[in-house]
Amino acid sequence: MMDSETMILYLETLIQEKTFTQAAKKLYISQPYLSKSISSVECELKTKLVDRNASPIRLTYAGERYLYHLRKIRNRYAEMVNELSLVSQLDYGRIRIGVHAIMGSFLLPLILPSFNSKFPGVKIELIEQNPSLSESDLIENKIDLYLGMDSVTNKKLAYKELTRDVWCMIVPQSSSLYQTDKTEVCRFPFPISTLNNEKYVLTSHQSAIRKQTDLFFDKHDINPTIVLESNNIGTVAALARQGMGITFLPKSALLENESFKNYTIYDFETKDLMTTYFIAHLKNKSLSASDKAFMESARESLMDSYIL
Repeated sequence: MMDSETMILYLETLIQEKTFTQAAKKLYISQPYLSKSISSVECELKTKLVDRNASPIRLTYAGERYLYHLRKIRNRYAEMVNELSLVSQLDYGRIRIGVHAIMGSFLLPLILPSFNSKFPGVKIELIEQNPSLSESDLIENKIDLYLGMDSVTNKKLAYKELTRDVWCMIVPQSSSLYQTDKTEVCRFPFPISTLNNEKYVLTSHQSAIRKQTDLFFDKHDINPTIVLESNNIGTVAALARQGMGITFLPKSALLENESFKNYTIYDFETKDLMTTYFIAHLKNKSLSASDKAFMESARESLMDSYIL
């Protein structure tokens, strides 16, 4: 069979020029040779690719699908070549990544082990800091990538969405919303209004999780009784498990083996409680092979995890 690149060229030119004569002229080949080449492929496939009776000449539906798949094969081959080229450049390298310490504590374990096993020669430098510092460091070229959550507001940055993560709520036995027979994460079964008059342990106001929690409370007219605040999501989750109050957290921040001893974990069927994780980079900066490989590896790792 004729190679796919040649067939793509022949069929695309035929569509453009609308006759075999004009197409052959543009391709600098004879008209009989062009017609015979396409007929040979039609014979091999046992189907007509070109409607020779139409004026102007056009592809049959089979011909349209054939051309579509040839283009798809060409694109996939190009992706493979680019990927192999990328891998060959990754024997050594360095990536400086800005990330919030709290978010990194539960998200990085899902990303870094896989990347390190694929590219052990690439050194990762983590800069754990607040999102605003990571954004400014990205602009000043002090870091290469910024791993964050929810929206980027700086127009100088470009971002790639990695995945979305549903939120869960840890409800201790001391709450009226606790259910004794639940040993796995389940959908919240009560009206949202029942979240009123409950005690909460929450992350501090500057955290993205807290900001979204406050928006959720405002939307549903919930007046929380906040017992304690912490900068660490792991701390508030541990305190909730021990009965101090309810807390919210992304599903990815749950323990790998939750005991469900004296607490229930609910999730919600609402977009109000959902986190988007992304990787940001400077918009006009050329990404290195290491940067590109990390971004793709992070996306694949999170797709394979239990996040959405």
